[in-house]
Amino acid sequence: MSRSARNVLYRFAIFISIVANTQCSSIHPKMSEMNATAKEISHLGKKRIVQMAKILILENSGENVPDSYDARVFSNDSSVIVLFDLPIHFAVKNTAFYYGSTVDMISKTFSYIPIINTETQIDAFKHFPFYEPSKEDMKTIEFILGGTTSFRKHRELLNEKDETMTIIETDTFYDVEVRSPSQSSRYKVDKRTGVSSEHRHRHIKTESLSEQGYVEIIK
Repeated sequence: MSRSARNVLYRFAIFISIVANTQCSSIHPKMSEMNATAKEISHLGKKRIVQMAKILILENSGENVPDSYDARVFSNDSSVIVLFDLPIHFAVKNTAFYYGSTVDMISKTFSYIPIINTETQIDAFKHFPFYEPSKEDMKTIEFILGGTTSFRKHRELLNEKDETMTIIETDTFYDVEVRSPSQSSRYKVDKRTGVSSEHRHRHIKTESLSEQGYVEIIK
């Protein structure tokens, strides 16, 4: 792979905003809920809203959001937004997956988070399955992160800190990025020795939905 191609790949290119209108059909028993106002949807509670969001994503993309994905729901006077994500994104060589999705329940607009780690070009407008870590992936992630803490514990710690981790496999190393609302840290891990190198940090500023006036629906 050329250096320029690698640079594009390892910037964790995210193709966002695959937007489409979703037409609700009569096959669902409570489709009136899908066309409700933000206030009406908010009153349904988190569990029901998440179920509705998964139906919309399935209809839009043809892909199911796994139950293992974290789900958060935010609302304001005019919008209800559901976010699905995994705190650890592991992109094995020659794979293309979604690692998260967002749906606006009122406007019926969608965005997806794919990571395409392939040498051959793939249509960026096609839909991909949602990634789920295998047992082998979990062991590899534990190795990358030092081998002293379980995958489950790493996931819990990332959620507690409101951080995400993206790991891209290359021929000789893993390219790792840890991102919080205020900082991005990147480094490489040798695939053979597990030794990390080339540590880099930069300050970033991301505005959360809460800072934009949304309220999280917890129950």
